[in-house]
Amino acid sequence: MNAPYPWLAATWRQLLATRGRPAQALLLAGPRGVGKGALAQAWAQTLLCETPRDGGEACGACPACHWFEAGTHPDYLHLTLQEKTTKEGDTRLATAIEVEQARAAVDFVQLSTYRAGRRVVRIEPADALNLASANALLKVLEEPPLNTVFVLVSDQPRRLLPTIRSRCARLDIGLPTVETASHWLRGQNLEIDAGTVLALSGAPLDAVRWIESGEWETRRELLEQLARPAELDPVGLGERWKTLPPRLWHGVAYKWLADVLAVRLRGQVRFNLDFAAALDRLGGRADLAKLLALTRQQSEEGRVLEHPLNRVLQMQAWLVRYRHVFD
Repeated sequence: MNAPYPWLAATWRQLLATRGRPAQALLLAGPRGVGKGALAQAWAQTLLCETPRDGGEACGACPACHWFEAGTHPDYLHLTLQEKTTKEGDTRLATAIEVEQARAAVDFVQLSTYRAGRRVVRIEPADALNLASANALLKVLEEPPLNTVFVLVSDQPRRLLPTIRSRCARLDIGLPTVETASHWLRGQNLEIDAGTVLALSGAPLDAVRWIESGEWETRRELLEQLARPAELDPVGLGERWKTLPPRLWHGVAYKWLADVLAVRLRGQVRFNLDFAAALDRLGGRADLAKLLALTRQQSEEGRVLEHPLNRVLQMQAWLVRYRHVFD
């Protein structure tokens, strides 16, 4: 078993060197889209493999590997966000790992292992632990039962309780070089220029997600409207865009404003390279004070994306302010 992605090869070798005596609580930290989850998955399989190869990698052929790949290994637990049904009957992903899940994980690690080997608990996203669930895990993280390994994965490790972080050995995973990420993206047969999508997404796996999920096309539709502020219809577009995922809208709008601001300050387009010509035109027309105020507002809204605001009114008000930036 090789590293999940080429830019993780050095980190993977570092982990394999500890297979004999792994950290009982490991925190894999780094930006979204660099493959931390895949690395945690591979590490869990390697720790549970019963006939590892000479280098320490999982063999992929023993009963433990077969169970793991089928998602049925009795000594592996993946603690993550669960789907919930709202009162309206909609199914949504929970915003936190609840205390009941954490208590179930504590009970799980107190049991005897099925194969008399290791037990692995993967917690992802670890920054989704709320105060109660984090506190429920503190004791077992500090003193894990024999042959138990916790692997925590976090995009935002600062959101973890300091007491959680202090109990973990931390391994930071950074972004790959632009050359490495671009080379890998070109090998994925994407019908989009690798440099353009990477400039926007920042991380190679996020770039793939943008394209495969349809968010890339949605972004293009949004920006084609924002590129012509004088023609914007705030009322109609507010109604039309109300169902956009808040995180998608926030990311697209914020990076667009950042590019307009960069051009206004005589800098260069950084994110939306495929709209560079439109941004050059807009940057020269923008009122700097209004643009700064709107960019600041957009940044602050990133902290309350899941707040139950009236999406239509919020979107309409934003579009009115945006249009006035270019009056």
